[in-house]
Amino acid sequence: MPTLKLDADTANKLIELLSTDDAFRDLFSRDTLAALEQVGQAPTDELKAFVTECCSKVTLADKSVIAGAQDKILAMLTSGGNQTVPMLDANQEGGRTLK
Repeated sequence: MPTLKLDADTANKLIELLSTDDAFRDLFSRDTLAALEQVGQAPTDELKAFVTECCSKVTLADKSVIAGAQDKILAMLTSGGNQTVPMLDANQEGGRTLK
């Protein structure tokens, strides 16, 4: 599965526009790739694959919700979208204990 990792400036611009600009929000919902290019993201094959696989049906949160979660969204967009799930019950010596 492709991932999305933006530089901090691009991510900040994206968050700002998604939290303030109705025309940009409409563009993002209709053509996510064009919106990402508008904020400065290069249209790489990986970006195109990410948009195709992960952004086909975008429903945006309210502008105030996006603005309120700016720090968390920024961290997510600049980290590469790692979806590794930690195994909190893993036995450090190997194997698992049945409960």
